[in-house]
Amino acid sequence: MKTEIKKLRKRIYKNLKNKAQALEGKKSRELLTYEKDQIIFSKRDFDSSSIDELIQQVISSQVIYLGDFHTFDQNMRNVLRILKVLQQSKQKCIIALEMVDAKYQFYVDSFVEHHITELEFLESIKYHDSWRFPWIHYNVIFEIAKKENIKVLALNTSGTLTERDEFAADIISNVLNRDEDVQVLVVYGELHISPDKLPQKVKDLTENVNQTIVHQNLDEVYWKLIELEQSDKIIRFNQEEFCINSAPPWIKYESMIYWYENMSDDPEFDIHEYIIENGKKIFGDDAYDNFLLLSEEMIDALKLKISRSDLEDFNLFDHTNLEYIQEEVDKLPLKKHKDFYQQLISKGFSFNLPGRSIFYCSSYSMNRLAYLAGIHIYHVYLDQVEIDTAQIIYGKDNFKLFTLFTYEAMYAYFFSKVINPHRKCNMYQDFKDQLACEADESLRLELKHTLDILDQKNDQEILNSLKTFEVYRLALNIGHLFGEYLYTAIYNLSFKIKIEKEFIKNPIDENSFHEIRNTLIGSRDYQQDRKRYF
Repeated sequence: MKTEIKKLRKRIYKNLKNKAQALEGKKSRELLTYEKDQIIFSKRDFDSSSIDELIQQVISSQVIYLGDFHTFDQNMRNVLRILKVLQQSKQKCIIALEMVDAKYQFYVDSFVEHHITELEFLESIKYHDSWRFPWIHYNVIFEIAKKENIKVLALNTSGTLTERDEFAADIISNVLNRDEDVQVLVVYGELHISPDKLPQKVKDLTENVNQTIVHQNLDEVYWKLIELEQSDKIIRFNQEEFCINSAPPWIKYESMIYWYENMSDDPEFDIHEYIIENGKKIFGDDAYDNFLLLSEEMIDALKLKISRSDLEDFNLFDHTNLEYIQEEVDKLPLKKHKDFYQQLISKGFSFNLPGRSIFYCSSYSMNRLAYLAGIHIYHVYLDQVEIDTAQIIYGKDNFKLFTLFTYEAMYAYFFSKVINPHRKCNMYQDFKDQLACEADESLRLELKHTLDILDQKNDQEILNSLKTFEVYRLALNIGHLFGEYLYTAIYNLSFKIKIEKEFIKNPIDENSFHEIRNTLIGSRDYQQDRKRYF
């Protein structure tokens, strides 16, 4: 099974990377050289590392370079994590960004100091023309800078790639030469932070500078880890150079494809509308084909007994088809069911309408499509054994309803993790930590119920007291955790399991739920588990 899953991931990677590169068009000779150099550096030998080792190196560094794949929002999460580490070190911190031209430094200062609004800032730096990559990715950095009074430096300029590196290096060097106690977090395009590019130019201008390079999701590192059957989240090329592996590489190419197809050349693009619209992604022309392809690839990789003709029976809609989805929701028999699905829509959940092959995906991404494909595959099996999910949803047995939602969430998460093995969900300790600091009483109750059901305390009593949406939220918590353990067990072969016989074709009832719970977590110290952030 491992071999089939590896082949599946390789096919997805090649398909999305080739498509993304085709959209880029003809590249300059200099850009091709930068890409080639990055590949060469990425193929060097490396060692396993840890978050603690990375943190210690970051704290002791004057300059920290973090690679940015401009269309990929997940990169920003690690920016925020490293920024948090720097703030805790109590040294003066400066954030230096490629995404703003240095000639607009006045407007950067004005925005961070609350003198101009967000729209005034974006218009003043001509964001629409100068950068255009999703503003919502970078806005989080500015929000922290504004809140914590952190200086933000603009590093960009016109010219060749090399000239731009030299210009940025000069700015960084000047900062370091003025204040030897300052720490500079540089967020710059991933091709520019190879050791011989921007970091070397800063070294040439600054005596005895201590630097750390942090790459993110390098293709060659990912595939080497797969070949070695390692799952390191952090690796180290040397004492000053690391790579964080938080997502498979094809996810960043997916984000690039979306940007090219929906934003880069949009003549109607307007920064006011984009901010209001909050970056929701809509289906491209091939979203339906991608959904079917993902479903087919997953049944092949896991050797499931489902015909392709059964998989083809679905309808897929996104937020641009909300009027139709609303009409379908209005056809549901009772007000409580209508209210439930209205809640799912309003809160951005993706779902399947009961007893129908209608799927709603709130916004397009490979993760969401893979998640829904997991639900689709599970429901095909339910049809095979003639289980009527609508009857369960419309019925009065809350334990059956909870079990159905839990299984949906488990298989959805499991199948999406086959596509993206870096997906993470809350584990027992995460729920416990959240409960300790959560002020909202309804969320506290949800977290307490989650822990109690994992511990097999008062299951029936808890579920009988909940409304449908509360049952659903609780099932997502439990189901995703189950899906994490199911993936770990199957992929690492920690026990032999026939997924169809022992899992998917199980009945939907209380006994089945407890059997699956005991199979997945009964023999492990689940109460000590927590998710890893890197």
